[in-house]
Amino acid sequence: MKNIKILKLFVVMLLFFVSAGHLYALRQRPYNVIRHKTIKEYRAMSVSPIGWKVLGYSNDMNPVYYREFGSGSKTLLVIGGLHGDEPAATMSVIKFGEYLYEFPELLKNRVVLIPCINPDGLIMGTRTNANRIDINRNFPAPTWKAKYAKNHNNPGRLPGSEPETVLVVNAIYDYKPWMVIGVHQPFGKIYPSEGVPADLYKKMSKISGYGIDFDIGYDTPGSLGGYISEKSRAIPSITFEIGPIDIEPDYDAITYAFLEAANYR
Repeated sequence: MKNIKILKLFVVMLLFFVSAGHLYALRQRPYNVIRHKTIKEYRAMSVSPIGWKVLGYSNDMNPVYYREFGSGSKTLLVIGGLHGDEPAATMSVIKFGEYLYEFPELLKNRVVLIPCINPDGLIMGTRTNANRIDINRNFPAPTWKAKYAKNHNNPGRLPGSEPETVLVVNAIYDYKPWMVIGVHQPFGKIYPSEGVPADLYKKMSKISGYGIDFDIGYDTPGSLGGYISEKSRAIPSITFEIGPIDIEPDYDAITYAFLEAANYR
């Protein structure tokens, strides 16, 4: 009798793991389609008629592209692909760039786009860069911590140790944006910091269909948001979380939400 119970328990556990593995495989397929499509778009940026320029290079010497659109004293900085396993975060910024290139007359201020700050991670399909560092834990923010619980949150041996992080820090220094949008996945929400006008983030929420929240629910030491919110900079930011990584988002809606921020007076 005891052996029969053990056998039944084994069968139940086996079915559970098989089912979980099947579910993972089902989700992994569409995610891989999105990721490979994004990698293709990233590699095409070098010959794109949009005129993407090289801001610098990653750990693995992959180019980090950027592009300025519009003009004026008010600048919005949009950064995608901080985490390589969030491909739609990169694709959404590329799509926004394509839109601004096609309809430049719709832009009232200056916008600087960095679609993929972590190309190594995108190509490898990892959250971290080629040095296995989480860029969004590597910024020289007052919150930076050397200790970490999970390998994919490795903050690096020192804040600002990664070339990708330095590129962002320099871009913020050079362009002095009034606001920064960091694009991520997979929560499907907009997280505005202190200083972001309420009418703006509410409009962006309505356009994109993503809800609004003010607490992501866990600590993010050494993050981009923590760096730019430091008192000496006090730059408002929006963490723009696109939905699940295995579902193609509505890029048009995201583009229109970004445009709303770009044209905010």
